[in-house]
Amino acid sequence: MFSARLIGITAVLFLAAALTGCARGPRLLAEKDRVTLDRRVVEYPADLELTTYAAGMTAPSAMAFVQDESEYKNALLIAESGIGTDDPQVYGFKPDGTQFRVYPRGTNLPLFGRGFRIYGPIGGMAVAGGKIYVSHRDDSGMGVITAFDFDGAHRTVVADMPANGDYALTDVAVHPSNGRLYFGLGAATNSGVVGLDNWEVGWVDANSSFCDRPLGDLKLNGFQFRTPNPRGGLFGGDDIVVTGPFQSFGALGKLRIPGSTVRKPTAAVYSVSPEGGDLRVEAHGIRLPRGLVFNEFGNLFVTNNGMELRGTRPVKDDHDAIVRVPIGGQVWYGWPDYSADLEPIGQEKYQPPQEMIIRTGYPELAVVIDHENSGLVPPDRNALLRARFAPLSGAAKMALIGETAGDEFKAFRGNVIVALNGDRSPFATGGRPLVGPQGFSVMRVDLDTKQTSDFVYNTKRLPLSMTPKGIDGLERPIDVKIGPDGALYILDFGQLELRNGRERVKNKTGRVFRLGKQPTPSTQPTRPPTSDGPDVASS
Repeated sequence: MFSARLIGITAVLFLAAALTGCARGPRLLAEKDRVTLDRRVVEYPADLELTTYAAGMTAPSAMAFVQDESEYKNALLIAESGIGTDDPQVYGFKPDGTQFRVYPRGTNLPLFGRGFRIYGPIGGMAVAGGKIYVSHRDDSGMGVITAFDFDGAHRTVVADMPANGDYALTDVAVHPSNGRLYFGLGAATNSGVVGLDNWEVGWVDANSSFCDRPLGDLKLNGFQFRTPNPRGGLFGGDDIVVTGPFQSFGALGKLRIPGSTVRKPTAAVYSVSPEGGDLRVEAHGIRLPRGLVFNEFGNLFVTNNGMELRGTRPVKDDHDAIVRVPIGGQVWYGWPDYSADLEPIGQEKYQPPQEMIIRTGYPELAVVIDHENSGLVPPDRNALLRARFAPLSGAAKMALIGETAGDEFKAFRGNVIVALNGDRSPFATGGRPLVGPQGFSVMRVDLDTKQTSDFVYNTKRLPLSMTPKGIDGLERPIDVKIGPDGALYILDFGQLELRNGRERVKNKTGRVFRLGKQPTPSTQPTRPPTSDGPDVASS
């Protein structure tokens, strides 16, 4: 009886804390607290200032500004991914500092197993027509895009996307002319073959039949890969199992793989009506289409993360890239037989250490699909590739420097700014040490000349967590957006550590930085936040 009463009291206190926002958390900083970052520590373009703008977020993955004419005009929206906490959140800050919550809110608070609930990670977020579009998973691991109203009302735009593997739904972008939603879906595996690395992250044990799904029928070259069996033993079967590409763990012998019967391949870019329906595959064979952006002419550009040195088919030094995606072209980008920057993967420079691949049954990395008999045309590198970055740098979301950017960015008009989220070693390197951290910065790309340049970066080329205490800088930039004031805003994911393939985050280390001219001082003091955490009391 005492235990039940104690549990009841604890639940009430937890609910009260949630409803009052008493726990210190995400907050927009008052002007006096927006510290300018020292150029000795962080370098950024001349004549601009980089300042902290918001802080206290846990694993944020996306942000957006509201442009609609409403009480929320110019508000900043933040999505916390749910990585490391399993509790995704979407909330915002009005220009006067007032905080508000979109999800969870009111009757949608997912307490005690009741109410509407979304599951992480949140991959992307976009705002259009008074709706907030959020990509996430459901309780069975399938990918979903949900449209939220600002009062928390919601409806499903698309569901049942095959997102049960390594990567889920990614960024969401709205076409500037036709208003369709474009989004990415990552691959189930690193390089087409289910292996021990996928067991590490946990999805094979939960969904043993899952694997990558192609758009159309494939004819394979007959490669089969040997892998230790985590279930092997006296009652669990053989110690070694053999698996083929595009097949579930332990499946073998298939030379022909049927295409997705519902036209929902993994490793693809899609579009859908914002009202739901009319789902289209815009591109396929694109391993991790992590960030999407349209230029002012309606051309779509996508960041693609390269294969990693892990699993049953490890790949060395696959560069991250930006590629152009022709609308309606349904182009094949080559994965898993081409690099992210569209080169044949059998080249010597992509070969993993012999000891990593010989144990799988083959002496070298080779092409697994019979392209000609599968009706696949090799990707046109000259026409599609727009930029490439260092392997494992974690090219994430992008922002176009267009007409809404301030005059201070006029020298960069037409360029995109790219957040490099940083490497995921030692998981992404098969436990092998990485020669220096990769990414952890923001870069500028001229899409016409295909030139990349440093834009914002720590001078020591290390994430903040690896530098001496007492200094400030970038940790893991993940999103960039042009704000209503014309400045560039950088969303920083915060501290992340990978242990045995699992992601662990340090709570409340996520932040937002502002890069731009020093704002004109307001004649009125900035209104302080209504609470230390997102305002859910109004729900």
